[in-house]
Amino acid sequence: MADYKSAKEAFVSDNPGSSVFTIIAISLTAWTSYTLYATLYSRFRPSFLFDYLTSALPLLLSITLFATSPITYNASLVTLSVLVYLTSPTSRRQRSNGNRKDQSRSKGSWLEESDSDEEIAEPPSANTSTNNTPIKLPSQVIQSQNQNQNQHLSSATSLSYSPSPSLESPLRLSVEDPFSPSTSEGNKVSKRRLSPQPSPDSIADNGHERKSSSSPRPDRIYVQDQAHSQAQSKRRLPFLSVYRAHMMIMTVHCILAVDFKVFPRWLGKCEDFGTSLMDVGVGSFVFSLGLISIKSLSLTNSGPRDHNKNIFRAIKKAAPTLMLGFVRLLMVKGIEYPEHMTEYGVHWNFFFTIGLLPIFGVLVRPLRKWVRWSVLGIGMSLFHQLILSKFGLQTFLLSPSRPGLLGLNKEGIASLPGYISIYLLGLSTGEHIQRLSEPVPPKSVNVNVNVTETIEEHLTRHYDKRGTELVLELFSYTLSWWAALGAWTFFGLGEVSRRFANTSYVLFIASYNTLFLLGYLTLESIFPHVPTPPLLESINKNGLVVFLVANLFTGLVNVSMESMYAGKTLSMVVLVGYSLAVCAVARLLRNKRISL
Repeated sequence: MADYKSAKEAFVSDNPGSSVFTIIAISLTAWTSYTLYATLYSRFRPSFLFDYLTSALPLLLSITLFATSPITYNASLVTLSVLVYLTSPTSRRQRSNGNRKDQSRSKGSWLEESDSDEEIAEPPSANTSTNNTPIKLPSQVIQSQNQNQNQHLSSATSLSYSPSPSLESPLRLSVEDPFSPSTSEGNKVSKRRLSPQPSPDSIADNGHERKSSSSPRPDRIYVQDQAHSQAQSKRRLPFLSVYRAHMMIMTVHCILAVDFKVFPRWLGKCEDFGTSLMDVGVGSFVFSLGLISIKSLSLTNSGPRDHNKNIFRAIKKAAPTLMLGFVRLLMVKGIEYPEHMTEYGVHWNFFFTIGLLPIFGVLVRPLRKWVRWSVLGIGMSLFHQLILSKFGLQTFLLSPSRPGLLGLNKEGIASLPGYISIYLLGLSTGEHIQRLSEPVPPKSVNVNVNVTETIEEHLTRHYDKRGTELVLELFSYTLSWWAALGAWTFFGLGEVSRRFANTSYVLFIASYNTLFLLGYLTLESIFPHVPTPPLLESINKNGLVVFLVANLFTGLVNVSMESMYAGKTLSMVVLVGYSLAVCAVARLLRNKRISL
């Protein structure tokens, strides 16, 4: 066992890494696999197997069998997606054009309104038909509209709103989430318009507005508030869920695949300097943690007393993760599990790092009143880089000396400021994304909704505008981070090092993640009605549990077999079985409605 442990540690050591282009080319499988899912989902029934084959297995194949030919592999997935799209019985293009035609026809009209400007549509019944509908005189039209309006006003005062749509009352709305991943066909016919029918007085005045029209109608305000609250409660950000789930899947696959020869060595973590896929995974995990932590770090309730409470709350919340770090430490040392000492040190592990990050986020939270998260992150990274380069910390980290407890864990402790910087940059990006999910003030809806626009259409237009703004913001961030990384490298200010989490590494992680967030947001705009795969939703809801289960399964596999000597066929059988097991656990938690 001791000989195998030494051989295993040598097996994962001295990794030179790979180019940034290779890393991005392999990571593109996340985009192409989602594109494949988007074109296939309408032709297959939703199932765990379908989700796995389109959302998880392609990522596993990209880092094993097809790692040396990522461009060809991704081109094949894109070609398959295009063929499926073009050969579909009803193509997406036809559906989207049909939806736009329906929306343009129904805009500003009541349900079942006639296409003619001269006739008022009547609801069909068994006793009437289009052939014998009598022609009404203008006075009859005015009288009929007056009766309908009085009925609407009387019903509005005693309306008991129900979430379920009703076709019998124009005041009951079917407001769909503008960012909902799916839109049922049946709900299209149940959309209701907000504006009441014109009164007889307005017709008699030849279209001139009455003085009383400046004040909002009570029934309209009531319906607007109800529809507004219903639409707000359904809003989601599918692209963020897909991004985080794909990042977790890739991480889960890599932590076991690295122990097999089918996984190229240059994809593993670099020893000292360089870039690799697994180096990206560690930083992306931290960046993603910052994205979702922005909600708990908002500036509300940020007084001195609240600040102390928030620190205590953050420590309490981080306690389970820190405990997992100690459990992993005991298990690794107890069974003499092969480990790489220069990764984090003798006792330190990644659970300690991710457990401490939210606590530091709460500590620096008061500074956000005066300084942006991005400025805090870059400032801390530059200060960390100064200590590494000018005060001999980097030289000490590269030396074999390990004095005392701090020296035994020097890599984990010294890299912590760099990971805090990545976490703060994640908070900065999350702040922009959060604006996309912030509710629209009801007053804004009541004031801005015009006569020919429903609340759903108003909210859709509002969030489409926010989505466009977010695309531009992510695009500018992506250009800025990549330009900064290029300039830093061009002027020889330091190579990328995950081991030290230096400024080059921080810029690399920020560049990579903003690029892929931009890509997922673009794909969401191309496939606006494609739901998030249930498997990805399951992984996203219990990310930490999935990561823990993956670590446990990884340990079991390595204890039960000498993975580094396994052939290609056996390696792929084990990896696919492991991948299926982890995904099955995530799906089981979702089916049981368990969220930890």
